[in-house]
Amino acid sequence: MPYRYGYSRNPFFSFFQGDAVKKIVILNVIVFILELILQNTNFIYIFGLNPRLVVTRGYVWQLATYMFIHGGFWHLFLNMFVIWIFGTTLESVWGSERFVKYYFVCGLGAAALSFVFSYNSLVIGASGAGYGILLAYAVLFPYNELYIWGIFPIKAKTLVIALIVIELLSGLAGRDGIAHFAHLGGMAAGLLYLRTDYRAWRLNNIFKNLWEKFPLKIKFSADDERDDEYSEDKVDSILDKIAEKGYENLTETERRILENYSKKKKRDN
Repeated sequence: MPYRYGYSRNPFFSFFQGDAVKKIVILNVIVFILELILQNTNFIYIFGLNPRLVVTRGYVWQLATYMFIHGGFWHLFLNMFVIWIFGTTLESVWGSERFVKYYFVCGLGAAALSFVFSYNSLVIGASGAGYGILLAYAVLFPYNELYIWGIFPIKAKTLVIALIVIELLSGLAGRDGIAHFAHLGGMAAGLLYLRTDYRAWRLNNIFKNLWEKFPLKIKFSADDERDDEYSEDKVDSILDKIAEKGYENLTETERRILENYSKKKKRDN
């Protein structure tokens, strides 16, 4: 069973505690149904993001609510598909609270670039957060193979790099009415969050879950558990390697060091 963080005292995060991805998807579906019911009203314009209205009229709630507004069934379906498939993995690794924080950071990052590139436009959808989720998945599992249309294999990091290039070129072309720079903003905010909040991929927040989800059956003697293996510098260097090349590229010795370190931390706690 994946490790979960303790119960949050913040009522906002308490709501999402456990199955955060499922709750986010359900909220998006409920809001979409409301859109259909209230389609002849100003619902979408009140809760979608219009940067100009945020600045001139103080519609600050739009910075969060726009992520739950979608322009049609397929817009909703594709965003929820990405959030469900990749977000579930991230939540199982990080826990619900950290995932929700990351989700909204990416959404706010997407909104931030909208102030620069879509100031007078209506921006809606969870795409910015979805792109951020894809980026985080590629950072944690860069060499995992994904299948485009269920047929063409591609590594996670290659897919994300391709998406960045496509979004950048499409944004510069600027002819399709899609907020491509908002997608990039979600990715940029996600990357900044991961880089600055280094604890997001430290052993006590991430990799202890991997031991439970993918247990390593490696035998070692008591003599192997040397104190120098538990040094922060050595463990940090291994975590840096995971961030750069992926967990699957660790040597057996590096995996053993992390497993021993994880067990030692559990004993110490």
